[in-house]
Amino acid sequence: MTEEGSWKQLICHEDYMSEAYWGLEQDLKKTPLFDIHNNYRGKLVPFAGYCLPMQYENGIIAEHNHTRKNVSLFDVSHMGQIKITGSMIYDALERILPISFSEMFPGQIKYTQLLNEEGKIIDDLMVYKSINEDYVWLVVNADCKEKDINHIRANLNRNYKIELIQDRALVALQGPKASDILSHYFSNIRDIPFMSGDWFSHNNEEFFISRCGYTGEDGYELSIKDGYSETFVKEILKNKEVRLAGLGARNSLRMEAGLCLYGNDISIDISPVEAGIDWSISKNRIKNSDFIGHESIKKDLNLGVEKRLVGLKPLGKLPAREGTLIFDLNKNQIGKITSGGYSPTLKEPIAMGYISEKKIKEGKEVLLNVRENWIPAKITTLPFVKHNYYRGKK
Repeated sequence: MTEEGSWKQLICHEDYMSEAYWGLEQDLKKTPLFDIHNNYRGKLVPFAGYCLPMQYENGIIAEHNHTRKNVSLFDVSHMGQIKITGSMIYDALERILPISFSEMFPGQIKYTQLLNEEGKIIDDLMVYKSINEDYVWLVVNADCKEKDINHIRANLNRNYKIELIQDRALVALQGPKASDILSHYFSNIRDIPFMSGDWFSHNNEEFFISRCGYTGEDGYELSIKDGYSETFVKEILKNKEVRLAGLGARNSLRMEAGLCLYGNDISIDISPVEAGIDWSISKNRIKNSDFIGHESIKKDLNLGVEKRLVGLKPLGKLPAREGTLIFDLNKNQIGKITSGGYSPTLKEPIAMGYISEKKIKEGKEVLLNVRENWIPAKITTLPFVKHNYYRGKK
């Protein structure tokens, strides 16, 4: 799952409350875990309208590496949780979403997009098909909650109830030991298939738990009632294998995993075909051509697109950030970087960006203009680091 937000480095921790912070305080929302972030010395920054931790005392690289080896807990309560109920809801939503609910098993989760008539991405999201009830559960990007609900409401009749869930926290427990940790609290949690979810109970509290994430590692996302979320997180953090991690580590992990960030790598100006995420569109739906934006998607698939998202490995130590221009060896501009930074796992810079379709060839060398320096880079396939998702018992 991807998310949009501002990466401005304005510290809003209580120990750093400058005049700038006091001016923003009224506008920034706090998650139910705000006090935990403060108690663990999180460096808080404005992100998607919320005050969220960029990192904790150990730093981004330590949090990143800990996630790869153990398990980290991320506060993602800023994301939008939406419940839609009503008769024949699956049929109704297939007009809006390019997935086939009939191909999903009860409890399955699908990654998909809301598209406009031009086949461009309004938002990307997760969709859960309920097991026992006639409803769907969506998790959408924080900055897109309002526009997503407006788009869905405009394309559903009034018989359907669209509810933005505002009394539940959302936390992500990510890393190879995530199932070991959660098995102390929930039975049968180890055997949940990747990209599926269900309701669980602990201490008479109801949790919606899904096996998914945004790090490339095995992990879960837990929707928890606000009033119990802090208590449960404190309990989880008593495990020595679990540490808190912030936005910085989440971003470097998702880049290594080759996952798109809404607002950077995908946007209202980008189609799923250009972004290389057209695998998420049901082949049956493309054939039937009955969802919003289907004509443009079909055209992109049949005729091709002018640009595509690729991975890039800058040579040397200097990272290339968002907005860096990409050139061929004759210094003709052929694209732009949308995400970039340092890979703690590979110990080298990595980047993602769009390049003219005619110029893409794996291993091909290009030039990046970084701080007025010409930096060579090589085009590579995504992901940069192999995904470690749970695929069932071996």
